Formats: sequence, C-alpha cells, structure tokens
Amino acid sequence: MRREAGFTLLEMMVALVVLGLLLVGLAQGIGFGLGTYARQSAVLAQAGRQVAVDRALRRLITQARPGQAAGSAHALHLITKLPDAVAGHDRWIDATIAVDRQHDLVLTWSPHRAGVALRPAATPQVERLARGVRRLDVGYWWPRTVFGAPVWQTRGPAGGLPRLIRLRLVGIGPHHRPAQAPWPDLIAAPALATAH
Repeated sequence: MRREAGFTLLEMMVALVVLGLLLVGLAQGIGFGLGTYARQSAVLAQAGRQVAVDRALRRLITQARPGQAAGSAHALHLITKLPDAVAGHDRWIDATIAVDRQHDLVLTWSPHRAGVALRPAATPQVERLARGVRRLDVGYWWPRTVFGAPVWQTRGPAGGLPRLIRLRLVGIGPHHRPAQAPWPDLIAAPALATAH
C-alpha cells in the first residue's frame, strides 16, 4: 500500500486545537492590555480633574474678601473674584460651594451686589466641579474669642474671614461607593482673613 503525502485527519484536528488555543491566549492578552490602558487613562483623567478643581477652589478661597454670610459645616459662602475670562465685567461674586441633590460638587454664583440694588438680582449660575460627591465637610480655623487661640470649627464667621478654610470631599466615587483614591483635604488661607 502506498501512503499518500499529506496530513491525516487527526493531525489536522490537533493543529486546529493548538491554533485555537494560541488565538484565545492572544485575544485575552490583547483584551487585558486594552483594559489596563483604559483604566490607566481614566485614572490620569481623574487626577487631572482633581488638580483643576483643587486649583479653582483654592483660587476662590484665597481671593475672598469679608462680608459673606456665615458658612456652615457642609456649604462654603464667599464673596470672591472670578477670572476675567469667566466673569466679564462683574468680577466680584457671591459664591456658594456645596453638594447638590445629584451628589455633584457645585459652585453657585451670581454677581455681588454691594449697597442698594438698582436692578433685579441676576439668576445664579451653577457650575459643576465634580461628580459623585457624597458630602462636603467644611472647617473654619478661627478663634472663638477675640484673644483666644484659633481652632477648627464647623461654622464660619459672618462678615469676617477665618484664617484658614478646609474642604474635605467625602465619598467621591461612582454609585456612592467609597472612593478608590479619596481627594486630599484642601486647606487654603484667604488673603484678607479678618477673624482674629
């Protein structure tokens, strides 16, 4: 009997199984690599957003001036400046930084009205700064008495500025889960601090 040149059916089946295993391994490796790249990109984008929000909040606090309503433990009220590019002609604003019902950290602002109002109040503008914030804790470092030592308090002075303001964003993360990497506390000093 003469044997034909070529592969038997069994040899072909073994070759196809080996090729299939190689393709599955290759697909899983590519999937893992793409998933890792996507997660790393998301982490870097989140870090960039954190830096931008931190910088904006720090600027609002450092440029605050006295005359605002008393702050609370979960909302910060300021009279501060907006950058020229955003504000146009009205740079001084009444600003409130708080968490809304959708769990977004928002800046609500309107042009500051000093003295007697000659026109109706402008509609407040709302800017979303961060999403998925469970709670904002605000601390104010100022003395309880005129000659007392400053301590952290949960209410800010009405009309005056504390020496330091601390913002702590709690529970940042999607679907109200604990944050993977919580934001560090932001502590800033108003340049015109008046609470002695």
